[in-house]
Amino acid sequence: MTRVFDDPARFMEDMLSGFCALYPDYVTQVHGGVVRAQHTPSEKVAVIVGGGSGHYPAFCGIVGEGFADGAIVGNIFTSPSAQDAVNVAVAAENGGGVVITSGNYAGDVLHFTEAVHALRESGIPAHTVL
Repeated sequence: MTRVFDDPARFMEDMLSGFCALYPDYVTQVHGGVVRAQHTPSEKVAVIVGGGSGHYPAFCGIVGEGFADGAIVGNIFTSPSAQDAVNVAVAAENGGGVVITSGNYAGDVLHFTEAVHALRESGIPAHTVL
């Protein structure tokens, strides 16, 4: 039987590593997702997208100049954790705050709202858009 992945438990990490290796001019891997590889202007609001990897690499594919500044990537059909969202947001933020956008899925709403609270507590202006 042919496989397109190695260890199913590491699918998301392997997918992100491969995606970032394929597009190093556009994305850089961080714990929990990717951020754009290009310089971001200071004071720009960081736009972060996110969700599970069921439609991989949908969220990673819109990160880059003129698009999103980062993507929070969960496992297959699983919401990313709040900590993953914080990690990506902190890596993408450049003085202008953060907007995290996702579908209106229960796990995404819960975790990204929790991440926004954590970011605000650390002094980073943050909001969600569903």
